Amino acid sequence: MKSLIATLPEGREGFFALLKKRMSVKGDFPSLAKVVHDLAGMMQNEDKSITEITGAILSDFALTQKVIRLSNSPMYAGMGGEKSTVSRAAMVLGFDAIAHLALSIRFVDTLSASAPDTPSARMEMSKALIAGDIARNITNTANLLDAEEAVVCSLMHHLGRLLMAFYFPDEWVEIQKNATDFLLTEDQATLNIIGVSLDDISHEIASSWRLPKKIANSMLLQSSPEGTNIPGSWEWLRTIANFTGEAASVVVKKGADNAELEAIVSRYNHALMVPVASLMSSINAAIAAADDFVMLENVADPHGKPANSVERLSKGVCELIDALRDGMSFGNGLNLALETMYCGMGFNRVAVFLRDKDTFKGRIGFGALMPGILPRLTFSTIPTKDVFHVSLANKADIFIKDATEEKFVSSMPVWFTSSLPDVRAFILLPMIFNGQTVGLLYGDWRKGTTGLVEKGELQLLRSLRDHLMKLLAPKKY
Repeated sequence: MKSLIATLPEGREGFFALLKKRMSVKGDFPSLAKVVHDLAGMMQNEDKSITEITGAILSDFALTQKVIRLSNSPMYAGMGGEKSTVSRAAMVLGFDAIAHLALSIRFVDTLSASAPDTPSARMEMSKALIAGDIARNITNTANLLDAEEAVVCSLMHHLGRLLMAFYFPDEWVEIQKNATDFLLTEDQATLNIIGVSLDDISHEIASSWRLPKKIANSMLLQSSPEGTNIPGSWEWLRTIANFTGEAASVVVKKGADNAELEAIVSRYNHALMVPVASLMSSINAAIAAADDFVMLENVADPHGKPANSVERLSKGVCELIDALRDGMSFGNGLNLALETMYCGMGFNRVAVFLRDKDTFKGRIGFGALMPGILPRLTFSTIPTKDVFHVSLANKADIFIKDATEEKFVSSMPVWFTSSLPDVRAFILLPMIFNGQTVGLLYGDWRKGTTGLVEKGELQLLRSLRDHLMKLLAPKKY
């Protein structure tokens, strides 16, 4: 029997071109590839910043809510108390942990959106989800570092199988039959039917997505665990990905088959440096939660100001106060304050203008057109009669309900209306330090989603701004 590649004019290249074409037609996996590429690039950047990762996550409302929810899960309960913003979660848990957490959520969400309604696809999706859950349980019960990195590796380990089940369903059924009939591994059967192995498929996608080597290496199949590996090393991550994959396969096909699971555990516990009891309890916990994957819950996009705006703003202020006691930097404080405004008020975008000699420049921003539009958000300190200078000159908080009203049009500077033409309502909050205006906090609603800034909300926004300015005060030792 000829392999699929043998029937294609361009052979191997033709197969991968066909795979990528089918992925593109579906649309979901290419969007995941961009997210993976962006997050992977941040993780490999020596100059990585919390601003970048926070902005990337905040661009996706559903992702934002899930990151915050999982960062407050039992695994992280003892780290920094309740976290109501991505900025605070990133500061407490660390840049890499949040990046991997976001990556695992987006991967699972993409599986949910992409999976065709076939038994084999549902089975492969279940294996990946359960494997990720087992990995998270292991790192939690064994108090191991880099928890989310292990979860990402365990999920990505299934990518080759998922792509075959999703985009070559008939061939995948034949691969399963071939493996059963001839007592082959899925990798060997895939080589027979397709002409490339699952490892080849995983390696090709890992290369095209430019995944970090740790994650790419964990996607490779392992015939048996080798020696003892240091937790967190690429060898250990590959081993835990293979272990969780094998365990998940048994769980999906046979349920809690203790004899077979115990055999798998006994083969891997030495290499993973995790006690047998911890591995078994991690598997059992994943089985118990198999029908309750929190990351698959739908989260609706916001439409203007949320109903619980006061509650959200209050949590953000409390979070900033706690961070102030912890010695947070002014830059991180800006991230937290802007995110609180953005999510708490459901603004279309938020930004901070900071004074740089004779100019106010947009420095950090979240939401629509951010951060690309920031270089255009700049204006001179030379006084004019526009609303921005009025706010700064009088150190006055200003809310414009409808910037398109005739009485306000003349007060709108040209740089503002040309750069942000979708704005309907916006608020300006001057930042005062030692009697001098050093910056301006800005938030807007686009046309069609306008709300009012109520008295209680304005008080909390002012409190947020005022506590932020305390970060500029000299530290007292």
